[in-house]
Amino acid sequence: MVERVVALGQTVLIARSIGMDEYGHYALLFASIGLLTPIASLQLPFAIVVFVSRYAERDPARAGAVVLLGERLTLLTSGTIIAICALMPGSVSVWLFGHGGYGLTALLGAVLLLLSTQSGLYDSVLQAREEFRILAIARTVTALLMLALLVVTMRYNPTLQGVLMALVAGGVVRVLSVALPARKRVRALIQLSSAAEARRQLPIIIQFSLPSGALSLLMSYATWIGSYILSRHHAGFRDLAIINTAVQWRGPILIIMTALSSALLPMLGRTMEMEGLARAGRLQTLNMVLNMGISIIFCIVTIAGADLILGLYGPGFRGQGHLFGLFLIALVPTVYCNVNQQYLVAAGRMWSQLLVYVPFGIINMAGALWLGENLNGATLGYIQLAAWLTTAVIVTLIVRAHSASASSPKSADDR
Repeated sequence: MVERVVALGQTVLIARSIGMDEYGHYALLFASIGLLTPIASLQLPFAIVVFVSRYAERDPARAGAVVLLGERLTLLTSGTIIAICALMPGSVSVWLFGHGGYGLTALLGAVLLLLSTQSGLYDSVLQAREEFRILAIARTVTALLMLALLVVTMRYNPTLQGVLMALVAGGVVRVLSVALPARKRVRALIQLSSAAEARRQLPIIIQFSLPSGALSLLMSYATWIGSYILSRHHAGFRDLAIINTAVQWRGPILIIMTALSSALLPMLGRTMEMEGLARAGRLQTLNMVLNMGISIIFCIVTIAGADLILGLYGPGFRGQGHLFGLFLIALVPTVYCNVNQQYLVAAGRMWSQLLVYVPFGIINMAGALWLGENLNGATLGYIQLAAWLTTAVIVTLIVRAHSASASSPKSADDR
């Protein structure tokens, strides 16, 4: 939570430092990083949490092999993206931003992708070893350090490239702060393993990474394509600046929800297994009421204070409360869908929770591509809101169908 609050402060500093148009370029760059993250990480941090926590004691060689596999594959994927940006800066700049001159920006973004992927990898190692105190200290201290670097950047180099260089410097510290303790805690596991053993763990990419990676990629691309098309229009980057501001303000609530789900998921799965769906349903209802209540109250308060919030980012942001509120209110159906998704994950329905979001991707992509040059920030907001509401209806039907089928009487043979 501290990290997200500091991140909000960072967005205010960045927007005031580089101006509204460049902040729109910043928004598109980070949307692109979000799009590439599932590809670069291969969702291996999830597999590391599962395998290291499960096998560290009874099969340490296998646990070490998964860590080794994660390190090597993510360095390869992220390094490839950096190489493309370094060798073809002009082409990447034109493709991403619509004109040249942003080759260095794209390269710095690729470096940030590498640093983010590696820090996520070592975060998962610490989670698997239940070293939450070390992880919390590392994330809090590096977030504050990054904020301090941005304050200095505002004073001496208030440009988009200057901001990204500060973020890269902070990202290096962030990686080291988790990599050093994480490597220390799994050094013995890695020493028991080998490159050959790591290669034998490749099937886990399909087992653990494919459904969650496909879902992450679908969600990222569905929202990215709208931002990309919008950036090609007049004042598109200015609309992206407002949209990114709303997305950033949704962050603290999503972090709270993530914290709640980290405790709820194992409890929900255990309850389904041992006490039945009726008890699990009550737990799910409590979780839904809590999350929806927090998100609705937050949206009401934040939208009411939209003019004050947007004024913090600079004079160009004022008067954009409608666009800001349109993307902020999407938090409510987002939370609803995510809480139901937790239920499906706890029930082991990994592919079902992927299929739920297919209509979301179709609506977003089809709407943005169909409108094309007529797309603007407001219409993109309505498209995404419609996609979330449709997904909310679908996930409700699937969860209810699962509950009904799971609680139906079984035959004697099934029993």
